Amino acid sequence: MNIKSDCIVCIMNQALKVTKLLELDDITSKKVLDKSAQILQKYDFSYTPPQIAKEIYEAISDITGYDDPVLKSKELATREALSVDTSFVQSIEDAIKMAVIGNVIDFGAQNQFELSEMISHHFAKEFAIDDYPTFEKELKEAKEMVIIGDNVGEHIFDKLLIETIKKHYDLKVHYFVRTKPIINDVTIKESEFLSDVAAVVDSGVETPGFEVEKSNAISKEIFERADIVIAKGMGNFESLYKVAKRPIYYLFIVKCSVVAEEIGESIKSMIFKRG
Repeated sequence: MNIKSDCIVCIMNQALKVTKLLELDDITSKKVLDKSAQILQKYDFSYTPPQIAKEIYEAISDITGYDDPVLKSKELATREALSVDTSFVQSIEDAIKMAVIGNVIDFGAQNQFELSEMISHHFAKEFAIDDYPTFEKELKEAKEMVIIGDNVGEHIFDKLLIETIKKHYDLKVHYFVRTKPIINDVTIKESEFLSDVAAVVDSGVETPGFEVEKSNAISKEIFERADIVIAKGMGNFESLYKVAKRPIYYLFIVKCSVVAEEIGESIKSMIFKRG
């Protein structure tokens, strides 16, 4: 999914948010914003938001000296997610609902929503697009599944989803993560939490969205052979939708106007779409 004009503003706002998170002085903040603007000028509308975000965040790291500039946000999100009582989650459908609600934990999103509020108001709601019946049929025959992770904090609910699925089905789960810190996306470091329920795979991808052609040989081979692939979050949707050459289940909350227009649903909608 290629960028639109709104994405340019969104990416600049992300850069500004990072300067505030790191409590940078005005001079350093201006360096970050100036560099971000220079990078954006290089790209036309044939690129995806994750591709541009990669270069922006690399520049932020170079200017600030922080390899993981959003680390503070990731730590806060993890603590918040771990504090949620999920004892009411019983079925696979419940766990999918919690996994998608967890997608509101997104430092880079145009719109920000409170996790506790979303659990209270959205758990009882229906998906705007719900391909669970097809997923359930495929799950009965599946031996191998890939979940492409998205945000830190959200990964806590991904573990719950994997645990719940494994209570009902005997299958191997691979959990794909980014190869290095980018925005608040999950990496090997944070995904150790899932190592007892899934085979954690460093995808080799540096963008905040899984790009098949940029992935390493191991993750590419697993991605292509798996019976089921679930791609979490908008970044993975932006990178894979209408590009990937295999069926993928996209699981995310609509958090920006550009994705809302692409998917044909409103902001805050819950999506579980086979594409």
